[in-house]
Amino acid sequence: MNEPVPPPAVIDPDTLSAVIEALPVGVSVVDPEQRIVLVNPAYCASLDLPPNSFAPGMPLAQVLRASAYRGMYGPGDPETLAAELAALDLRRPGRLRRRTHNGRSYDVITAPLPDGGHVACAVDTTALVAARTEAETGVARLTSALATWRAGFAVFQPDRTLLHANLRFAGMLGLPANAVQAGMTLDVILDLIASREDFTGRDAEAFIAAQRALDRSAPSAVRRQRSNGQIIWIGSDPLPGGGWTITLADITLIATTEDEAQRRARSLSVVLETIPHGVCVYGADRRVTMFNRAYSEVMAGAPLATGDHMVDVIRRHAEAGEYGPGSPDRIVAEQLAFDITRPQMRQRHRPNGTTIVVRTAPLPDGGHIVVVTDITPLIKARAELSQRADEIAVMLGSVRQGILMWDAGKRLIASNGVAAALLNLPPGLLTPGRTGPEMVDDVLQRAGSGDGERARAVAQALLDQDRSVPHERTMTTRAGRVLELRSDPTPDGGWVTTITDVTEARRAEEELRRAKEAAEAANQAKSRFLATMSHELRTPLNAVIGFSDALLRESENPTPARVAEFARQINQSGRNLLDLINIILDVARIESGRFDLMSERVDIVRLVSTAVRQADAAAQAAEIALTAELPETLPMLRGDERRLAQVLRNLLSNAVKFTEIGGSVATGARLEPDGGLLIYVRDTGIGIPGSELDRVFEPFTQIESTLSRRFQGAGLSLYISRALVSGHGGTLALRSEPGKGTTAEIRLPANTLLTDVS
Repeated sequence: MNEPVPPPAVIDPDTLSAVIEALPVGVSVVDPEQRIVLVNPAYCASLDLPPNSFAPGMPLAQVLRASAYRGMYGPGDPETLAAELAALDLRRPGRLRRRTHNGRSYDVITAPLPDGGHVACAVDTTALVAARTEAETGVARLTSALATWRAGFAVFQPDRTLLHANLRFAGMLGLPANAVQAGMTLDVILDLIASREDFTGRDAEAFIAAQRALDRSAPSAVRRQRSNGQIIWIGSDPLPGGGWTITLADITLIATTEDEAQRRARSLSVVLETIPHGVCVYGADRRVTMFNRAYSEVMAGAPLATGDHMVDVIRRHAEAGEYGPGSPDRIVAEQLAFDITRPQMRQRHRPNGTTIVVRTAPLPDGGHIVVVTDITPLIKARAELSQRADEIAVMLGSVRQGILMWDAGKRLIASNGVAAALLNLPPGLLTPGRTGPEMVDDVLQRAGSGDGERARAVAQALLDQDRSVPHERTMTTRAGRVLELRSDPTPDGGWVTTITDVTEARRAEEELRRAKEAAEAANQAKSRFLATMSHELRTPLNAVIGFSDALLRESENPTPARVAEFARQINQSGRNLLDLINIILDVARIESGRFDLMSERVDIVRLVSTAVRQADAAAQAAEIALTAELPETLPMLRGDERRLAQVLRNLLSNAVKFTEIGGSVATGARLEPDGGLLIYVRDTGIGIPGSELDRVFEPFTQIESTLSRRFQGAGLSLYISRALVSGHGGTLALRSEPGKGTTAEIRLPANTLLTDVS
């Protein structure tokens, strides 16, 4: 029998109001006239307002406007938002989510009241929204990660149906991307794999059957190769709820690398067993981990076993005399002191007479490797080679020619000391093994082939030279040696360079050439002398003979005036003949070295002035202006006044002789900046070509050298004048230009001048 349900207890309004005020959920009550009846503190807090912000009787529209202006309903015009909320039909239940300006979220749930009003509850959903957002973000990230994961991944439920699979799962099984869908069973997927015949092999059916029957409650893994050569690792791992995951990974590269590593390991083992070098490997614990057959052969008489400790091996070898005489304890200490953390190399002579080279190098795992090589044949060959090299060195050293031997790679094989001496090279530059490009610049610079572009051009020409055919060239060193270099090919593609000092031979050739030229010049001088003298001597002799004949004819009826004229002409011709003979005697004294000069005080101003006065008559006769350009005073000169006057007369005579009518001749003297004295004779005559300026100082030489030459003279004045000036320690030089005149300059050094002018 059902007991009657007691009526609900009536709650006191004040108590109810107190309960609503204390609720953590915001509550607001609105009457049918849309006026506020009650708003608890939690509701005010949801609007980020203090408690009692809304008084009973306040219109709901005013509350909505205040909330809109505070941004409680999102962006937009507050008036429009408030109007839209006021227009809602609150006679039906509703839900509104709003977010405050401080980032909190509230769900506002409205429900109608029997009297026509409504109640609104503001529930704080900030934590819920954050948790949902975080969960959705995590799911999106996981989905994205699974989609981009380079491995295939699938999750199966306990009933063997597919819950989720990423895109690579189907592709790595050789299936189309859309062939695998959630809800499919594992058996259906295996049927699809079998129908594609992508996983080949004689045991393909057995592989499919094994996957069907596999216990998914325990982890398992299998490797399978596809028809395209791709190798797939298939792993199955159980999940807590009874389901499981399947992971597919492409291990083609790893498997290929493993196979290659195994192949290389096998190849390395074969290499270690076939190379003639002994190899022994020590682990990080300094125990022998392996050694090859060659090690036992090279180290015959020094047994070794895998697992032996390095200290025991060293002691055993020390006691057997492998390291020479000495205490085993001392030898062990010395051998252990070597730093095996870096490569080392040592050579030692074994008790059995062989010589070995021991190399050690660290290994990445902390161990080290020892490589022993029997170099006994090499030592013997080296000794024989050294003996032959010494013999060849003695032979090359005794050869008077420099010898350089090169191989086909342009590397120096051997050289002798004569080559370095001839090329002026320091010891060690001609080192065997050096290449031509390394040496050619130094050799050319030291030997004297110049610098800069010329040296580089010579170097490049030597490097580019075809050494398969013989070559010859001549080079002059900085020391003045003349070297003849000859290159001859060798059968192996190299070549031999021989260097011969031909300085003496060239000097002899040059001396022969100069002697020949001197003989030819002497012969020409003799011809010029005979031609000149025959003319110069015949002229005064003809005058003497002619006028003496006239005197004889006048003797029967002499006229004093005519006799006096004939006598004067005979006297002048005799004097000219005497002057010519004196000149010839002067030349003879100069060439024999018996030319003596007086040492007396010479007044330069007076000397020049006197020479000008003596030449003035000839200048006036030739209608040439003759001037003297002299300072008021000049220092006295220590010299031979007569000979210096002779030089000035010769120079002035030539200047007047070779200057045309209307020209000018000027002579003068002045002190030079270096303290020396300059005496010059300058004319505006016919001038001399530059190529003839040196030749005019040769004896019996004139620019016009025929017997019918335009200007008379023996061609000795300049030769004698230069010799006289040289005897005073000075120089005589000419500056000239055809058609513009000539300047003769006498320069006497400062030590010929006297400091006092008294």
